[in-house]
Amino acid sequence: MKLKFQRSRIEIFFCLFLICSSFSLLAQTTIKGKVLSAADNMPLPGASVLEKGTNNGVQTDFDGNFTLDVKDASSIIVVSYVGFKTQELTVATGEMTINLESDSALNEVVVVGYGTQKKSDIVNAVATTDLSKATLSPTSDVNEMLRGRIAGLQVDVGGGTLRPGGTSDIIFRGQGSIEGNVSAIYVVDGIVRDDGIEDIDSDDIESIEFLKDASAQAIYGSRGANGVVLITTKRGKTGKVSVSYHGFLTTKTIERNFDVYSGQEFAQLRREAVRSNIADDSYPNDEDIFSEVELENIANNNFVDWEDELMRNGFVNSQAISISGGTDLTKVFGSVNYFREQGIIPTSNYERKTLRLNVDQKISDKFSVNFDLNLLNDNTNRAANVNVITFSPLGSAYQDGRLTQFPSGEELSAVNPLWNLREQDNRETGNDFVINVTPIWKITNDLTYQLKANLTRRTSERGQYLSSLSSAGDDVDGIARIDSRLRESFLVENILTYDKELNENNSLNVTLVQSAQEDQVNRTFTEGQGFTNEDNGYNGIASAIGNVTVQRDSDKINYLSYMVRARYNLMNKYLFTATMRADGSSLNGEGEKWSYNPAASFAWKMHNESFLEEANAIQELKLRLSYGSLVNDLGIPYTSLFTADPEPYIFDAESASGFSPSTILPNPGLKFERITTANVGMDFSIFNRILVGNINWYDARTKNLLLKRAVPSTTGYTFTYFNAGELQNTGIELGLTANIFNTEDFKWSVSTNWSNNKNKLLELYNDGNGDTITRDDTYNYYVGQPVGVIYQYAFDGIWQEGDDFANAPQANPDSSITQDNLRPGDIRVKDVNGVDDEGNIIPGPDGKITPEDRVFIDPNPDWFGSLSTTFEYKGFDLLVDFYVVEGATKVNPFLSEFNNGGTLSGKVNGVKVDYYTPENPSNSFPRPNFDATPLYLNALAVKDASYIRLRTVSLGYTLNKNISEKLNFDQIRLYVTGTNLFTDTDYIGYSPEVNIRSTFSNADTGYPDATSFTFGVRVKF
Repeated sequence: MKLKFQRSRIEIFFCLFLICSSFSLLAQTTIKGKVLSAADNMPLPGASVLEKGTNNGVQTDFDGNFTLDVKDASSIIVVSYVGFKTQELTVATGEMTINLESDSALNEVVVVGYGTQKKSDIVNAVATTDLSKATLSPTSDVNEMLRGRIAGLQVDVGGGTLRPGGTSDIIFRGQGSIEGNVSAIYVVDGIVRDDGIEDIDSDDIESIEFLKDASAQAIYGSRGANGVVLITTKRGKTGKVSVSYHGFLTTKTIERNFDVYSGQEFAQLRREAVRSNIADDSYPNDEDIFSEVELENIANNNFVDWEDELMRNGFVNSQAISISGGTDLTKVFGSVNYFREQGIIPTSNYERKTLRLNVDQKISDKFSVNFDLNLLNDNTNRAANVNVITFSPLGSAYQDGRLTQFPSGEELSAVNPLWNLREQDNRETGNDFVINVTPIWKITNDLTYQLKANLTRRTSERGQYLSSLSSAGDDVDGIARIDSRLRESFLVENILTYDKELNENNSLNVTLVQSAQEDQVNRTFTEGQGFTNEDNGYNGIASAIGNVTVQRDSDKINYLSYMVRARYNLMNKYLFTATMRADGSSLNGEGEKWSYNPAASFAWKMHNESFLEEANAIQELKLRLSYGSLVNDLGIPYTSLFTADPEPYIFDAESASGFSPSTILPNPGLKFERITTANVGMDFSIFNRILVGNINWYDARTKNLLLKRAVPSTTGYTFTYFNAGELQNTGIELGLTANIFNTEDFKWSVSTNWSNNKNKLLELYNDGNGDTITRDDTYNYYVGQPVGVIYQYAFDGIWQEGDDFANAPQANPDSSITQDNLRPGDIRVKDVNGVDDEGNIIPGPDGKITPEDRVFIDPNPDWFGSLSTTFEYKGFDLLVDFYVVEGATKVNPFLSEFNNGGTLSGKVNGVKVDYYTPENPSNSFPRPNFDATPLYLNALAVKDASYIRLRTVSLGYTLNKNISEKLNFDQIRLYVTGTNLFTDTDYIGYSPEVNIRSTFSNADTGYPDATSFTFGVRVKF
């Protein structure tokens, strides 16, 4: 009975199931449609059509047609195809026609050197940057604009590069050489530049690409071993003539995070410095340590703020206008640019005028020619010796409305910096002429020949005059100097390119290059002393009646190269590239002039594999592997040859001219160093391109390093260059962009890049007995340590009352420097290591301070990177950009050098610090001392230079297109930008990136950073 009942239940359930299934089938909707390319209305066979949230889907047939049963009329279908943007649509009655837009991220064309590639086909570590962000920086230095834009790229802003007209260097992936060349090269419109890109205006740049791994750089061989920056300038386009204007005005103010001593504070510093040398610790009489002028100013609180007197707000005025247009036969782009910057230090100004003309002329279906012309004229006023930090505030800058030569009132004391500013002149003018001519012959549809011909001619003249009233020229009645340079470069390249799609699954690209280049630099330097008439400044150098010195240099370098590159694409999944370049250079000695630079790379487009075709969340997933071996040179000609320098001498009581050997002992066997790099990378794009990024790991080894070695002075030489040792750079780079919102009215994206690099010297050389040498103290080479390592005693605070001075390691008679008079207020250093009987270092204290107690400190950052976010709402856009450097270390000259006030002697002013006195027992800085520099002061000056900077905040507004068109404009955009708005750092100085110039130096050794505010306009019509 029970069995029959169960059977009845099963039958009823089965009937209900059939009925429900019938209703379900009746509820389904069948849709039909066709998927086409929006660009040309061509069908897209194999496109995926999937019902959202299910596994129900089909692929289009050869004609792009599909048929799909979906749940109901409210269902949503997802349509996707490789290389096109995915679409989501609600189903419609009747036949649907779906047009897919090309995915520009996959089809974007990228310049890779000697040609272009689709971004999706790139095999190597090639990076691009967003120029719209970079050009927001109000500077004439393109390199400075690129800071933080690319993972692995560092911008070196030392040596006065932040001054008006200054130029910085780019370093990729750490320092790959010690004495050899470390800077990246620039390739502008296919032409290698060896002397910077000062003549390139940022408004003329169409794109910038960076070749970071050896396989990408191998096409430039020995020239590109330290990285390649590819710059493509704008060209004319077919259509109506378009005129663009970009102008901006910028104000700059000095940025610093320190104070100098005020008048009363500096007076007290001097009292404390003198007091520390008085036996009973009493204060000296003011009359004994201050001049009459200083005493009067102290009594009346009448002090000089030299920063207010000498500094000013900087100002930038930039104007750029360009014209673009053309027909199918002729396309033209022309621009005129004007840039002027008034620096924050008086007498520092820069003015640049550039003219560019790019013409593309089609002669026939087979022949065309590209013609490029770039002209530059610039004028630079370099900053004179401006002393705003160390000059005493106790004197008087003016007396009866006139400048005082000696503010303290004492003859032969420090000269008024305003006086020196008036009595010095330092100007430089330059003219650049760059012309490229590139005929192109399309031999067949697959074979193309190009001839690149370039002439670059750069002239400059730097004149300096130090009058007889200046502190530098007073003892010789004035000094005039003129430094004239002429640099000429000639380049001819023959390029043959074969590009063939063999069939549906195979394509091949082969490029052959023959290149010849000659660089020549001529320099004439003249110095004259003693002038009875100073009205003409350095232009009156011919009237010098004192010593006259003339120096003439002429250097020439020749290059000859051959290159072959083959690229193979299999099934749009497996990509192969192989490159070989042979470079001949006149730099090295006989038998070492030629080098060979091989490289290979492979990429796997995993997203095109069948096992990922259902992974709709992945739009791109590409693995890259590369390996290459390139050489690097010294960059100094004639080091393998015996050379001589002019040397006057006295013979038989008369002056005669002759020559003496140069200070560098020649090495006929000197050769290239070789940098071998392995790179593993991954490019990815997921979640309908909401998250896009790449990651790279690299290991670069430099062998046969170019090094210096000291030679005995009895030889008449100082040092020689030779090859030995090995250096390693390894690191990880990450770049990410998240497109969080991307609607018509509102867009929000966040981008970041992160880099770290570890630099280490792996080995040096053997001595004459075959024993391994692991250190060279003369040139700061240490195995196991990075290039430029800081080797210094470890600061351990300040000695205090009650400390055990008698048993202190610093007071030990066996210490290298015995401080038998050690007392409170002196600098304490750590006893870190000992030494055994054989001279080997033993970790652990040994009760004395010797050179072995010094410790190694890596100056390089642990990591650096940037974080930026962009908002766009209708016509408004906002960019906020941060830059971070973590773990960097520098030796701060403000805390250690007399010329920068770091010795706390009370003789010159300096950065205000919490120094030790008996009443204020500081543990941070020593007791001032008028007569002596505190021992181990350099140990105290080693400081953390990490920082986080709010580099850019920019708010812009683009007028509605309808309004612009009514005004007969294509675009009108206004923007306001703040730069270097905030820097959080513990490093004392004008900038944690660069140490300011030595305040008593005329060398161009540094320039303070600035906070700036910019108002700009972009117009196109």
